[in-house]
Amino acid sequence: MIKLIRLVASCFLVITFTGCYNDIAEELYPTRNSQCDTLKITYSGTIAPIITNNCLNLGCHTANQPYAGLQFDTYANFILSIPADRLIKSLKYTYNTSSSAKNMPPTGKLSDCDISKIEAWINKGHPDN
Repeated sequence: MIKLIRLVASCFLVITFTGCYNDIAEELYPTRNSQCDTLKITYSGTIAPIITNNCLNLGCHTANQPYAGLQFDTYANFILSIPADRLIKSLKYTYNTSSSAKNMPPTGKLSDCDISKIEAWINKGHPDN
C-alpha cells in the first residue's frame, strides 16, 4: 500500500512540474510579425521574385501561356491584374469553387507574409522600383 501511495505521489509530482510552463508566442513563432517586413518593399527585390517563383516558374501567366489572359512576365503586364482587388482575392483564396475567378496559385496558397508584402506594395501605389 505504501508503495502505491509513493507511486501515485511521484506521478503527481512529475506531472505537476513537467506539465506547466509559460509559452511566449514571440519566442515560439518568431516569423509571426518580426520577420515579415512590409515596409522595405520594392517591385524588383520583393514582388518580382514572389511572382517568378509562384506564377512564372510554374509555366502560368507567361507570354507563352497567359492563363486567364494575364501575363506577369513584366511589371507593365503584372499591374493589369491589380484592379478591383482581383489579385489579392485570388492570393487570399477567397473565391469559392462556383466562382469564375480562381484562387492562385493552384499549387497552394502563398504564405501570409508574401500576401502581406504584395498587398502593402499595392497599397503604396505599386511603384516600379
